[in-house]
Formats: sequence, structure tokens, C-alpha cells
Amino acid sequence: MYNGILVLDKIYGAPSRGCVTAVSKALGGRKQKIGHAGTLDTSASGTLVLLAGSATRLSEAVMNLPKSYLARVTFGWETSTDDATGEPLSEPTPVFYDEAALRGALPAFQGVRLQTPPRVSAVKVDGTRAHKLARSGREPDIRPRPVNVTSIRYLGRDETGAASLLVRCHRGTYVRSLARDLGRALGAGAHLSGLRRLCVGCYRAEEALPYNPQAPAGGAELAGRIQSVESLASQYYSYDANAFCEKRLGNGLGVYVSFMRFRNPGVVPVDEGVMVVGKDCLCLGALRVENDRAVVYPQANIPKAVRL
Repeated sequence: MYNGILVLDKIYGAPSRGCVTAVSKALGGRKQKIGHAGTLDTSASGTLVLLAGSATRLSEAVMNLPKSYLARVTFGWETSTDDATGEPLSEPTPVFYDEAALRGALPAFQGVRLQTPPRVSAVKVDGTRAHKLARSGREPDIRPRPVNVTSIRYLGRDETGAASLLVRCHRGTYVRSLARDLGRALGAGAHLSGLRRLCVGCYRAEEALPYNPQAPAGGAELAGRIQSVESLASQYYSYDANAFCEKRLGNGLGVYVSFMRFRNPGVVPVDEGVMVVGKDCLCLGALRVENDRAVVYPQANIPKAVRL
């Protein structure tokens, strides 16, 4: 069985679930456990992180990583899905936006702010996915929720007249909603007309395996691209453990950080987890303070080996 992280560059038009299914089939079918660490819309391309074997337990840890997107926003009308796949909610006539006004509006969308997800989204409303309610003819009552947009940079007007934006954000952010709200801020409708996920933390589309589930790569090629879970440690506040500490963590026991060697600060806040790298395993843990001393308590121990 394979164990580790597989980074794909998903093509436009491919559903994330289709990629998971095709990869699982190529690597062994039911015998091989494959999961994703955050889906990517069918209408988007770019970085899709899959997890194999025991590494599927690290799904939340990967989803905590910051993300970067290249977004294209078309002004003039909104759609039922806030992207180009939806029905126009007004006459679909492009509007020539003012670049100075656009640049001036962007700062208001950065930092921690409330955002209302699209009506066609995976957000749950009273236990039901919003997209299921919307497609059954019911209007989902979606409440705004806090999101964290690290930065938005205007890259210019593309050949279609749409605005190109580089968006860096954290989990839970809908770039579709950002496009919609940006249009409203400028007094014109807008929708997301193109999206490419450039990276999820250190996992970049330009270094990923181009993937089309309709013409999938073979098992040998996929297996050769699976990387050890140790690569995830670079993104977290992390430590190196000796054999004694690794054994304690493997047995579910806490370890004082003073017994371990500091590795790197990472990019994920400490309160979302820390990682400890041993000879054989990667440990995802929680950092606590007891008797004025910092202790790491294990939450998941994942083998570093790619083939188990």
C-alpha cells in the first residue's frame, strides 16, 4: 500500500472526486486508500493535493495551509453560482471597469472579514449542502462567516477585458464570492470567469503532475510522484525527535519540547498544530503548557515511508 502526499495539477473541467477515484483505481483500487485535502471546483484548474494510505489522517493539516490563486473577474453581470458556469442574473453585457477604482477597492477585501459563500457551494445549511438546496429550487439561508484574505494584487486587464487578480488566502475563502462582492463594491455586477490554484502551502501547481481523469496517468507514474509526509513538516512549527521521544509519541504520550530539537517555524499558527519528525514517523500534535513547560501531545502518527 502507498502512503504519502500526491500533488496533481488538475485540468479545467475535471471534478476533484473524479481525480480521487481514478488515482485510487490506478494505485490498487479498494486496497489503496486515497483522499483529498480540499476539493477544487470543476471549473477551476491547478493544485489538488491527494493523500494516500495513513496520510489521509493529515487532511485537516493540509487544508490549514495558505493558498494562492490566479483569478479572472468579469464585470457587467452576476450569475447564479458567482462563476461562469451559472445563469446570468442580468443582461450579460461586459462593463469596462475603472482600474484606479478597482485598485482602490481591493484593500477593503484583505485581512479577516465576513464573507457570504455562494448559494451553490458545499456550505451546510441546517445539515444540508447549500448547492443541493439551490438546485432543488429552494433558496439557502447562508450566513456570512469570517475568512482571512492575506493579500490581493491586481495584475492588469487581460485580453478578454477581465481583471486578473493574484489572491492569497486561507481555508474557507470563496474566490467566487470575492469576485461577486468586488463587482458590488464598484457598482457593477461581476462574476469569477476563471480560476487557477497556484499552490497549497509548499505544494505548487508548476511542480505537480498534470492530471486528467479521463486520460489518467498509470500506476507507476503516480507512485513515482508520491512524496513522504515529512514534506508537510516544513509548513508547521516543528521539532526533530530522538528514538526515546518518537517512542513516547508513538505510544500516545506527551513529550516536553525541551527534549527535542527545534526544526522550523512553518507558516501555520501554532494553535492549529505542531509536527514532530522522527526516524520512522511524522507526528501531528497539539502544543500545551503544563507546569510552565511546553508539551507536545500526539494526535496522529504517520509512517514516513512511501510504501508500506
